[in-house]
Amino acid sequence: MVNILWMTIDRHPDSLKNLIRHQLGSTGWNVFEIPYESIEALADIPLEDIDAVLLAPARYFPPEYMDRLIKCRVLQIWSSGYDKFNIKDAHDRGLTVANNHGSNAISVAEHAILMILGVSRRAPEMHNRVIDGNWVGNDHGMSSFSLFGKTLGIVGLGNIGTLVAKRAEALGMKVLFADPGIEISPSTQWKKVSFNQLLQQSDYVTFHVHLAPETKDLINETNLDLLVKRPFIINVSRGELISYNAAIKALEKGLIKGLAIDAHYEEPTSRDDPLFQFANVFFSPHVAGSTVDSYLNTVNSCLNNMEAVLAGGRACGLIARTG
Repeated sequence: MVNILWMTIDRHPDSLKNLIRHQLGSTGWNVFEIPYESIEALADIPLEDIDAVLLAPARYFPPEYMDRLIKCRVLQIWSSGYDKFNIKDAHDRGLTVANNHGSNAISVAEHAILMILGVSRRAPEMHNRVIDGNWVGNDHGMSSFSLFGKTLGIVGLGNIGTLVAKRAEALGMKVLFADPGIEISPSTQWKKVSFNQLLQQSDYVTFHVHLAPETKDLINETNLDLLVKRPFIINVSRGELISYNAAIKALEKGLIKGLAIDAHYEEPTSRDDPLFQFANVFFSPHVAGSTVDSYLNTVNSCLNNMEAVLAGGRACGLIARTG
């Protein structure tokens, strides 16, 4: 009998949990479902007999429980990002960890375009004006901007960044990208530049990189002067890619035309967050990768990878040990 530990989270909707339960159930595996909020329940689970762990989502997993995963072949992370998981503890114990590349890339890319359009055309404000019947002060588009002919700077040209570039190009935008891991542009129409050049030349800047020590605070209070075109900033990756203080300062001083945020500095958000005072900020509740289609792709990708590993194959999305 194959034993699987599935770590879940209480605030995920029952519809999503039921989808995962159904797909896991179709395998015939013996599944232990434990929410992170009740992680002490792991004390009563036979962790020594667990063959694989599905971290959906990936959160802190106490090392004392990792010590008992003596039979585990892989810790499978639900998404691409793993910054909230204590991966070093897993690697220190010789545990194999794999993330999930590409399964929700289309959903995230589409959401990035949604946020680019939404913040550019001030969609939340327009929506509220119609509902409230408050058309006094309507500027008839004098604070809105078209995308055609504008320059989009993409930070990170991986799976998601590439999909965003293709969609932006279809809208008539010029594409710049900054990615030290790519030597030659995948398209003759996309220009590789340095990060500083990207900040200087872009009308829109969108982030599609993992959060790591080298990517934290990519935009900070010391490089705000590079935003010479007062670009719109879009962040559907991780909040900490942009310094919170720098974001506030940029909005207060008008150094950017607007900000769109899906992944927040604090989740769930607080009602008194100072960012909420700005009319030119467009928010969504960390749902860029969340559609029925992407969830089905994601759970199947996780299951396929675990099945391959348990059959003696190599994990896809293997996260290499560092240090």
